[in-house]
Amino acid sequence: MTAAQGDEIQKQAAAEAARDTATTNEWEFHELVLSAKDQVIAQYGRDSNEAQAVGLKKKSERKRPTSKQATS
Repeated sequence: MTAAQGDEIQKQAAAEAARDTATTNEWEFHELVLSAKDQVIAQYGRDSNEAQAVGLKKKSERKRPTSKQATS
């Protein structure tokens, strides 16, 4: 029984370590994608087709804020 419990504890620790490794790798990939998007903006500008190709919205296509008319 104690051997089985020890085995269970080892497997839980291995699963937690694998989860931590996977999470770290996912965050590294996410940061890499964000830095690539920043590089595209720096190189081509916010209103370029290249920025749109990496999933960003062009600056000229953004909706401009409108002021509300005061009602009297």
